[in-house]
Amino acid sequence: MNRLALVVSVAVMALAAPYPAAAQQGAGQGRQRAQMLQALERRFWSRVVEDLGLTNDQAARLRETSREFSRQRRELERTERELKQALARQLRPGIAADQDSVGRLTDALLQLKVDYAGTFRDEHREVGSYLNPVQQAQLLIVRERLMQRIRAIQQQRDVPD
Repeated sequence: MNRLALVVSVAVMALAAPYPAAAQQGAGQGRQRAQMLQALERRFWSRVVEDLGLTNDQAARLRETSREFSRQRRELERTERELKQALARQLRPGIAADQDSVGRLTDALLQLKVDYAGTFRDEHREVGSYLNPVQQAQLLIVRERLMQRIRAIQQQRDVPD
């Protein structure tokens, strides 16, 4: 396993760890977790820079691009949760759902999925303005592996003992 894969594995395990509710988490524990995540993020970016052969300018631009598109995706995820909650309220058993409301909510959820996918396309397009095609492909592979590991860890946690 190369060093980047090892760093990604450690980062995934830390990032995919269950997040206790803020009320249950002590201030010290929260600070410690934040510091650990920051350290992991720094090491991860260091390895990405090295393995992709990024210049300082490319690395700075990639970090900024990643931050911006991650922010957009988090906002879309928040909106998706709200829409799903509203849809669940409409679809309660024993209560007649408002057909128009359900239709609008469903349409909004579908559009949101299109918008979410669009953020990846737009991010790839922006990254293409400063990374060469090989670097772009390497970045896509690293991200896909990261997501696969996150899904695998989440699935393991969902299996009852």
